[in-house]
Amino acid sequence: MTFITNREKNFKKYLERHFGINLPRGIEIFYAQGIRVGNNELMKSTIHGELGYAACDAGFNPTNAMIQNFGHLATKNIISVDEAKAKEFAVGRGLGGYDLGPKSKFVILKFGDYVLGLGYYNSEEKKIKNEIPEKRRRKIINSL
Repeated sequence: MTFITNREKNFKKYLERHFGINLPRGIEIFYAQGIRVGNNELMKSTIHGELGYAACDAGFNPTNAMIQNFGHLATKNIISVDEAKAKEFAVGRGLGGYDLGPKSKFVILKFGDYVLGLGYYNSEEKKIKNEIPEKRRRKIINSL
């Protein structure tokens, strides 16, 4: 078993390096049964019994909640799509025909100024896999 030190710091660095996301003042990443994000002023409040909300999963991948809330701050690894592709992605389909380089990676999908959510670019298939959970997809469909 590998022990990761400074998980919060490393995740914050990942957000900065990979997406160019710098969190606003007062928003912190902390560890409380996983890496979470929250506002220092509201640390006594809970979301579903826990402080803040999950910033990444057990594999150190960002959650859609994280990306949908802070993806508008991203300056890197953003894919802008038209309305037709946004709707296709919103219903859970992946998007093919992309060449984003030789490495597979997470990307943020946007339609205009609206952050759809997280996708995973598979460099072998040249496809962006939809990483948005079904319950979050319904909210996107209703917003488009």
